[in-house]
Amino acid sequence: MSASQVTVNLDPWFCVVYPQDFVLPGSLSHALDSAGIAHRAGAFPHVGDGADLGVAYLVEADRLAALGSRKKIAHALQLIEREEGAATIVVADPGDTSVMWLAENEHVSGWLVRPLDPVAVVATAMAARRMLKGRRETERMRKMAGAMTEETDRLLSIGVALSAERNISKLHELIVRNARELTRADGGSLFLLEKADDGTDKLRFAVAQTGPDDAGTHLGAVLPLTRGSVAGYVALSGEVVRIDDAYEIPETSEYRFNQSFDKQNGYRSKSMMVVPMRDHDNAIVGVIQLINRKPEFELVLTSPSMTEEVVNPFTERDESVLLSLASQAGVALENKALLESIQDLFEQFVRASVKAIEVRDKSTQGHSSRVAELTVAQAIAANAVEAGRFADLHFNDDALREMRYAALLHDFGKVAVPEYIFGKAKKLPDGKLDAIRLRFLLAINQIETLAARRKFELLQVGVSLEDRRMVEIEADAAARSGELQALLTTVESANEPRVVAAEIGALLDSILGKTYRDVEDERPLLDTAEFEFLRIPRGSLSNDERQKMEQHVTQSFYFLREIPWAKTPWRNVPDLAYGHHEHLDGTGYPRGLKDTEIAPQVRMLTIADVYDALTAKDRPYKAAMPIDRALDILVKEFAQRGKVDSELLDLFIARKVYEAIDVGQKA
Repeated sequence: MSASQVTVNLDPWFCVVYPQDFVLPGSLSHALDSAGIAHRAGAFPHVGDGADLGVAYLVEADRLAALGSRKKIAHALQLIEREEGAATIVVADPGDTSVMWLAENEHVSGWLVRPLDPVAVVATAMAARRMLKGRRETERMRKMAGAMTEETDRLLSIGVALSAERNISKLHELIVRNARELTRADGGSLFLLEKADDGTDKLRFAVAQTGPDDAGTHLGAVLPLTRGSVAGYVALSGEVVRIDDAYEIPETSEYRFNQSFDKQNGYRSKSMMVVPMRDHDNAIVGVIQLINRKPEFELVLTSPSMTEEVVNPFTERDESVLLSLASQAGVALENKALLESIQDLFEQFVRASVKAIEVRDKSTQGHSSRVAELTVAQAIAANAVEAGRFADLHFNDDALREMRYAALLHDFGKVAVPEYIFGKAKKLPDGKLDAIRLRFLLAINQIETLAARRKFELLQVGVSLEDRRMVEIEADAAARSGELQALLTTVESANEPRVVAAEIGALLDSILGKTYRDVEDERPLLDTAEFEFLRIPRGSLSNDERQKMEQHVTQSFYFLREIPWAKTPWRNVPDLAYGHHEHLDGTGYPRGLKDTEIAPQVRMLTIADVYDALTAKDRPYKAAMPIDRALDILVKEFAQRGKVDSELLDLFIARKVYEAIDVGQKA
């Protein structure tokens, strides 16, 4: 038998390769054949019949020595093992201690001495085969472990992403997209189990994706929950269904595959896998359906014939991975539903709080809601600006909701303000003007009574009614009564919540010395407190009352900070509400914040609050202003004096943000 002849190959995986000029005795060839070990003459590197062929090179020590230095020889042995994954068996002369260093090399798998013993050769070759198989198995296990680790890491990161996503539509897309990527599925759908209006369970077709670049189509179709569809069957039974060919479902199966999508779109649905999604109570909340497992996820299926050629059935490993994802998805959907219920609870709480404010202060009903709409509308307008100062200012959905909550609750501290202050339409407290009127009328009556008594006394001594003294008494009484009547009119005029004119102030001063007589002694027509109320320079509140009203800002902050906002995305609600009466020039209250200390959200809230206060039609102490007049005051009295943000006000006016409030809402 020639050295180059290929022998019987009972083990297609393993082969002993020796140099072309290596003479293999017939006894050795026969022994290797008998052991089922293929052997052949060849070169390095050996090109076998398959990429996975295990090779043991049979090399003489002196041939290795011809390579040069020990370093070069060691490097060659290393290449054989690491680059080719082969084993090296060295053939040497017996007792040659000069090659001891070679025997000690870690890349030498076996050692034979001349003359070659068939048993030793077979034993050494078998050992090399076992070593190579062990090495291959170790590498396979390492790769499998690496893939599983990568898969686990991917599932963990998917779980984090699903937990973090609060947009329900994007959450649905994420679930299907990740399910498809993990299993290399071309198509995927998400069905959710829901209650219909009549109380029956239904399947809602939430989202469908086909192809590597499809973000998803949100269908929203509601389907009857029956065992006749694959998704319905899985939702009702809780079983996992894997189908090699959707068009060849056995007649004995309860479910059928609906081919309408395929027919309408020229698609071919072949392999399928459908798994249930469960929440933490193990209740089924939906179904993930995957179609057409591809060799690679990015592969685009261009035709039904291509699908027939490349699509494979889903595997048990795919099922295991998808069940893990489905479990995460089910919990993520449950958490999203829980979050929505918490948000709804917050919404109801905020609305109830606003209602509590408005019940106490009917004069400002609707104010908080209008301010909230105006504040959010300003933020949305700022989001749309792509140049200038506001180009980098952007408010996401959470920030907009945070601003809305702060605006709705900015006046909640009014629950701690004395109730009479809310509806105080005049400067004098309720009932005081009537008491003052009675005093003036009593004083006038006393003047007239005194004049009548004096005239009666003169009549008793014979003085006629035409007498000069009678006329003087009558004239004096009329003058004094007229003066008091005029002063009473001044008091009534000064009681209105407007700016006190200088002449009215002087007339009020003249009242201080005037008295009337009660049962026992003389008393002032106006006491000091009443005089101070009437001298209020603007509006209807005294300094003490205004301080109590201004305390509502601090009270709002104290109230809001008791709510665990820090555990929500709206952690800044208390601070935003706290600043709505602050001015950029530091003249606001309660903290006198300035400029950069006031956040953009607060600046928007302040503009909205002032605008609504000016234009509202339900304030008892003032008439509503036309929009043009209100905007003019905001510009001249607030922006130009450095109290509010002039650029934000310009945006408010230019974008007509004020139109966010329905006219009928303010009526």
